[in-house]
Parts: sequence; C-alpha cells; structure tokens
Amino acid sequence: MKDCPVICPVCGSPLHFAEKTAVCKNGHSFDRSKEGSVNLILNGSPSAGDGAEMASARKRFLSKGHYSHLLCGLKESLRDYIFPQSTVIDACCGEGYFTNALQKEFCEASFYGFDLSKRALRYAAKDSQKALFFAANISSVPVKDGSADILLHIFAPVNEKEFLRLLAPKGVFIHVFPGKDHLMGIKRILYGEPRQNDERSGLSDAFEVISSKKISETVVLDNASLCDLITMTPYFYRTPKDRIENAMRLPYAETETEFIIDICKKNGKIKRIKK
Repeated sequence: MKDCPVICPVCGSPLHFAEKTAVCKNGHSFDRSKEGSVNLILNGSPSAGDGAEMASARKRFLSKGHYSHLLCGLKESLRDYIFPQSTVIDACCGEGYFTNALQKEFCEASFYGFDLSKRALRYAAKDSQKALFFAANISSVPVKDGSADILLHIFAPVNEKEFLRLLAPKGVFIHVFPGKDHLMGIKRILYGEPRQNDERSGLSDAFEVISSKKISETVVLDNASLCDLITMTPYFYRTPKDRIENAMRLPYAETETEFIIDICKKNGKIKRIKK
C-alpha cells in the first residue's frame, strides 16, 4: 500500500495518523475528533463551511438513496481507471456519502476526503470503514504534489491550480456538475419559471475531457426529503423566506435530477495555469 499522502500543514512533512492524533516528524500534532476526522486548517474559523443544519440535511437526504443513480454512474466511471494501489482524493467531500460508498466498492484502493466543514467531516468519519477524512481549505490542501491517481470533485467550487498540483501525471480528474434540468421541479416550486442550469463545466483548457456522460432521473420526494433537499442547497439562503416555507409545507414533490460526469486529464500542452 502507498504511503499516506497527507502532509503537515505547518512544515510539509508526512503525517502519521495514530488513533487520537496526527503527528509529523517535527512534532506538529493535530487532534483527531472522536469520529476520526482531523482538522488541518490553520487559523480557521470554527464555523467555516456547511453548518450543522445543512450538513445534517444532506446526510439524511443522501442516505435515503435519492442520488443512488449518480453513485452508480461514479462506480462505472471509476472502474476503468482505478486499480488496487490507487490513491483517490475526494475534494470537498462533505459528509462523505460518495467517498465511503466508493471506498466500499473499491476496497483495495486508498480513499481520502477533505472539506471545509468540520461538522460534515464528523459524519463522514463516523461512517467510514477505511477512508481518511480531514479538514482543509481548497486553496491550500495539505497533500503531496502529484498524489492523486484519481481526483474526485462533486458539485463544489474548483481550484484549478491546486487540483493540477494534486493530480498525478497520468491521473484523472472526475468532475461532476449539474445538467441543465437538475432540480427543475424544485426550482419551479420556488420560482415559477426558472432558468435552466448552464451546462458548461467551468474548467479551462488546462484539463482535457476524455469522456463525458449525463445521468438523469426523476425522483419523488416525501415532505421530509423535500425539506432536506431544499435545506442542503443554496436555494435555502437565496430564496425569500415565505417561498421556502410554502414549499416545505407540500406533502411531496417530483423533480428532475441531472448530473454530468466529465473525466479529464491534464492537458500537457498547457504550460502555465492562471490563478
């Protein structure tokens, strides 16, 4: 098995993970939570990232299998690129639903997940059998250069410069983002006549897309799952309160879900990456 790629955020030395701490050779030590996650953010705000309400709503929603079709698509995508000694890093992993499920499927590979939300990471670590979770900022990830054979990224901001640093020379970047009709049923409830999503990935030509597929499925949600879905999305904070309250009173809702999975590699022709 490969050495752990996670490094000390202070000095850059490899970290050794014991039961209760993570420590480097220079004596910098970081406590692990009772669930097993470790905070590697220096001078970070304790409330950074998704809060308790959003994290718990996402955990409940995903645990009911509403996005199981995306999980199946990810398994199929990884199968062509993963091998027993692969290092897989899930950037902005949240509560770890996808990380842990993929680790169980590909048990001989090594999975690591990081996120800004320490609350979400506690859920991830509690459910983990083998994957390692740590808190980190996407702009400065404490992981060795070129460590990720597979870099997974689902519905979150992109930091191209950092992702290219993390990705191994022949590694693949699996980028998941919403299709044009994703959650249109929810948006119609909240906004009446909503616009479709922009299907552009937002990546520059520093990445070369080697394959792409769209996964679509309509889901029916009971009231509890509807409330959780709204709470775990930016709509909860960007929509007038009365519209949110009216939507959350509905006994059920039906909505499209649509995901695009792009599999990318580094574009060797690009020499400089814009910050």
